[in-house]
Amino acid sequence: MLRFFRYNDPYRLLAVLFILIVISLPLFISPAGITWHELKDLVLGEALNDGKSIYTGIVDDTAPIAAWFNGWMDFVFGHSLTARHITALLLIFFQASFFAVLLISNKAYNENTYLPALIFGVLGLFSFDMLALSQELLASTILLFALNNLFKDIEFREQRDEVVFNLGIYLGLASLILFSCFVFLPGTLIILSVFTRMNLRKALLLIFSFALPHLMLFSFFFLKNNERYLIDYFYAPNLTFHTEAILSASSLLWLTAVPIIYLLFSMVMLNREAHFTKYQSQLLQVMLLWLVIAFVHLVITRERTPHSFYFFLPPLTYFINHYLLLIRRKRLAEVMLLLLLTAVISISLMSKSGKWKAINYDKLFAIASAADPTLKGKRILLLEKNEGYYLENKLAASFLNWDLSKNVFNNPDEFENINQIDRSFQQDAPEVIIDKDNLMNPFFERLPAWKARYKKEGTRYYKISN
Repeated sequence: MLRFFRYNDPYRLLAVLFILIVISLPLFISPAGITWHELKDLVLGEALNDGKSIYTGIVDDTAPIAAWFNGWMDFVFGHSLTARHITALLLIFFQASFFAVLLISNKAYNENTYLPALIFGVLGLFSFDMLALSQELLASTILLFALNNLFKDIEFREQRDEVVFNLGIYLGLASLILFSCFVFLPGTLIILSVFTRMNLRKALLLIFSFALPHLMLFSFFFLKNNERYLIDYFYAPNLTFHTEAILSASSLLWLTAVPIIYLLFSMVMLNREAHFTKYQSQLLQVMLLWLVIAFVHLVITRERTPHSFYFFLPPLTYFINHYLLLIRRKRLAEVMLLLLLTAVISISLMSKSGKWKAINYDKLFAIASAADPTLKGKRILLLEKNEGYYLENKLAASFLNWDLSKNVFNNPDEFENINQIDRSFQQDAPEVIIDKDNLMNPFFERLPAWKARYKKEGTRYYKISN
C-alpha cells in the first residue's frame, strides 16, 4: 500500500476516496445516533428557513457563517443526517487531497507522494462523530487555504501583498465559522516574524485583512440598527474563555493515542535521519508551530470534543508521513502504515460500538427529555437547558440558547426584555411553553394580551386554540 501511494499520480486520490468510503460504511450502515451538536444545527437551520434571522430573530451564539451554512443544509437536505455525513466525508476527502497537493507543490518532501492524503483522511475518521458537519470541520477547511498562503509567503519569491491579504481574509473567515480560530492570527504573526521579512506594514495588512470580514459583518447589522444583538449574542459570549469537556481527557487521550505515538516516532526519526533543504527545514518548523497553535486552540475552545482535533490533522499528517518515508526497510514501512490505519480504524469502531469502555461518549448524544407522548410535533419555547425536547418538536419564538436567554427571563422588570419577548411572540408564538421555574408569569402579568391566549397545566403553558 505504501508503494502504491508513493507514486506522483493524482489518480491515487480516487483510491483514497474509495478507502475512506469503505472505512465509513459501518458508520452509515449502523449510525450511532444524533449528537447534541447535530441536533442544535438541525434546529438552527430549520429556524433560519422559517424566516428568522440569526441573533435578531434567534438568540444563539453560533458564528454567523456556520449558522447560515446550517440554513443552507436544511434547505437542501432537510433533517437528513445521512446527507450531512456524506457531505462531511467529502469535505474530509477534499481536505486530504488539498493538503497532499499543497505539500507536493511546495516540495515539502524529497519525493512527490500522495501518501499524505491517505494518512490525513484516515486520521480524519479517528472518531465516529468526526463525520458530523461541525463548525470545526468547516473552519479547518478554510484554514488549509490560509496555510497554503502562509507557505507561499515563506518562499521569498512570493513576497506579495495579495498573499498576505488573502491569508488574513481566510483567517478572518475561519473565525466567523468558529470564533476560537482567532488564535491562528497571533500564531501566524509569530510564524511570519520568524520566517519572513516581517515589518509593521505587513503586520498591519494581515490584521486589517483578518478584521475585514468582521467589519463587513458589523456594518451589515449596523445598517439595520441591530449591532447590539451581534455584540450581545456573538462577540460577547465568545470572548468569555471557559471550556466544557464533552469528552473526558482520558477518553480523548485514548482516541488520539496512536497518532500521538506515531508523532513521537516521527520526531525521533527526523532528528536522526532527515536531510532537508533550507526551505524544507522552514516548513518543518512552521508545521511544528502550527501544531502548537492547534494545542492552544484545544485549551481555549469552548467545547472540547473530537472535532477539536481537526486542526491537528495537517501537522500530524506532515510528521507521520515524514516518518514513514524515512524508514529504510520497505517491508517495515509497509507494516507501520498498515498498523497505523488498522489501529486508528479499530479504535474508532470499537469506541463507537461501546466495546472500548475507556472511551465514554455519554455526554455527546442527544437524549429525549419529554416522556409525555402529547408533546410531539409542537412549536415550543423551552425555558431550561434541556434541548432533548427538540428531538420531536420545533423551536418557536427566538430563544434557542438558554445560557443567553436566561438573562432575558431572569430580569422581567427591564422594558427591553419585555419588548423582546413580545416581538418574538408576535413573529412566532409557541404552542407550548415549558416553564418548570415559572419564569413566564412575570412577563404575562406585563403582557395581558398574551396571557389571555395561554392556559397553564403543571409546568407548561398551552396556547388556546382560536
